[in-house]
This record gives sequence, structure tokens and C-alpha cells, in this order.
Amino acid sequence: MNNQGKCIEYFFDSKTFTKEQLLKSIEEAKQEFPNKKVESNLFLNQWGVYILKINFTDKIEYVGNFKEKRRNKKVLLLTEKNRKVSEKRTSLLNRRYGQYKKTGEYRPI
Repeated sequence: MNNQGKCIEYFFDSKTFTKEQLLKSIEEAKQEFPNKKVESNLFLNQWGVYILKINFTDKIEYVGNFKEKRRNKKVLLLTEKNRKVSEKRTSLLNRRYGQYKKTGEYRPI
């Protein structure tokens, strides 16, 4: 199964089209598909033909990436919360009755 999604390729002759015209055609191609996530690549091949390659990201892949980011964010929040709780527990367990907080400063009266 191809995981790259859909792709459209346009071929333009380098003798008849300029780079500015091709960039304009890229914008027009993006406007044809307003609801899709589009990545475009423009390159010149060895025979002097401009190739405009438009890749559409797969909807399943896009949603999967979104879910993965949310999951990572939740994990980071939980680990930060657990770290704070464990620091608090260790500080409480290391205390002894009647022990003062050590400041490391000497202050004369």
C-alpha cells in the first residue's frame, strides 16, 4: 500500500515557460484544492523540462500525526506532574522532626 498519498505531476517546456509563470501556475493549482493540504515541488530535469509535482497528504496520515502530537503532549504533561509529585514526596520523606531548613547563610544578630 502506498503511504505517500495522491500526487499530480505537470510537465512544462523550459523554452516556452519561465519560472515566474510556473510559480503562478503553482498558486493556481493550490487554489483548485482549497480543502487539502498541498506540498509542491518544482524542478528542472536533465532534458530541460520543468516538473511541477503536487503531493496531497493523506487524510489518515494527517489525522494520525495530529493524534500523535496530542498523545505526546499528554505524556509530557503527565510526566511533569509525576516528577513534581515525586520531588515533593522525597522532600517530605527526608525531613526529620525538629530539623530546621538549611539555608547555608550566616547572619549575625
